[in-house]
Amino acid sequence: MTAPTTEPAAPTPAAAHEPPVIELRDLRRTFPGEPPVEALRGVDLTVHRGDYVSVVGPSGSGKSTLLHILGLLDRPTAGDYVLDGVPTRELSEQDRSRLRGGRIGFVFQSFHLLPHRSVLDNVLLATLYSGVPRATRRTRALAALERVGMSHRLDFLP
Repeated sequence: MTAPTTEPAAPTPAAAHEPPVIELRDLRRTFPGEPPVEALRGVDLTVHRGDYVSVVGPSGSGKSTLLHILGLLDRPTAGDYVLDGVPTRELSEQDRSRLRGGRIGFVFQSFHLLPHRSVLDNVLLATLYSGVPRATRRTRALAALERVGMSHRLDFLP
């Protein structure tokens, strides 16, 4: 992934006055081997709160590598990644995990739900180790399911 294929969208008016949620500067990821594989070369990206972003490209263009780095599942070989004002380069694995758990959500192409648990219980499982009291987690899970139009399926089994 060397350059975006389209012009970046202008930030929303409110976001123009806020620091970016995601900022990548000269991000690079090289995988060792003979020859080494440059999956990402000099990627610059700024995402403000409220922006809509799509990562599109042919197979092998670095999409998955970029998403793994954005999700703090991998580290860049070079460059800077600032997530919600936090520089990620020097973070320990524990700090990366904490930041990932508090700031990043993953959407998978196929869902991985426990078939013997309700929709609500499956959502609550994602917050089990968050340190947040169960009642608060339940309130948040109910609100999240409402936001995505799933509140009518709270007790359904997948």
